[in-house]
Amino acid sequence: MALTAPKKRKLVLIKLVFRVFGVIPLCDKYATMQVALSEIETFMCDYGAHHSLVIYPYMPLIIFDFDNCLAPGNSVGEDILLPLFDVIESDKSNDLTPSMRQEMRLDFWRKPLDYIVEKYKFSEHSKSASYTYFSQLSIAHPIEGYEDTHLVHAFEGVKLLVTSGFQKFQHSKIRQLGVEGAFEDIYYDDPGNPPRKGKAFYFDIIAKKYNTAPSEVWVIGDSEESEISAGNSLGMKTVQILRPGVKKSPKAQFHVSSLQEFLRLLQMS
Repeated sequence: MALTAPKKRKLVLIKLVFRVFGVIPLCDKYATMQVALSEIETFMCDYGAHHSLVIYPYMPLIIFDFDNCLAPGNSVGEDILLPLFDVIESDKSNDLTPSMRQEMRLDFWRKPLDYIVEKYKFSEHSKSASYTYFSQLSIAHPIEGYEDTHLVHAFEGVKLLVTSGFQKFQHSKIRQLGVEGAFEDIYYDDPGNPPRKGKAFYFDIIAKKYNTAPSEVWVIGDSEESEISAGNSLGMKTVQILRPGVKKSPKAQFHVSSLQEFLRLLQMS
């Protein structure tokens, strides 16, 4: 069925929306979705040939977390923090019960240092020793991520990494995991460089830098208090990845158990 010029112009706009925003709008009753898209494709080729029209495909903007999203928090080997634990637990000024010590050690693989210092009321000596230890920490051996971590390279669009932790240590982990090249840029929410800005600060910078509405930005991570909360505060699409040991949060808009599921979620959106 031939389309009149006004209808063709209307379909051009539909196609532009489809390509740029990744949205499939409703078609008019004169054509089915398949026929409409076929007519649009033919017209766009002809129109582009005469008007130098360039159509850019939809490219999602995705912000990834690192620890417990792309690699387990303890992927570097738990022995690396034993010297620091000895200092903290031998400090008589810290009122730590055996159960608190066990919980504290677990928190070191899940939470940022400033959170831990405040939660367990470290003495000034333990606080200073902890910040000094982490500021010098780095790894030089390869680490393993999850079985699907390699898929981060397969995601299309603009990919950014925002991670909490001391920059030297975090960068060494990212490099040793082999994912550094997957990202357009990497931002470090570094507690060793006060005042700590928080992830929402960096998420907002990213959205503005890439001229993307917050509602079109995807944020994926494990922590309700960190990236999920930050993304929600800005109106972004938040996805909690339920890695082993991660408690499901009702605050995340979406939940996935793997990067494969996240890929499918993006494809359906």
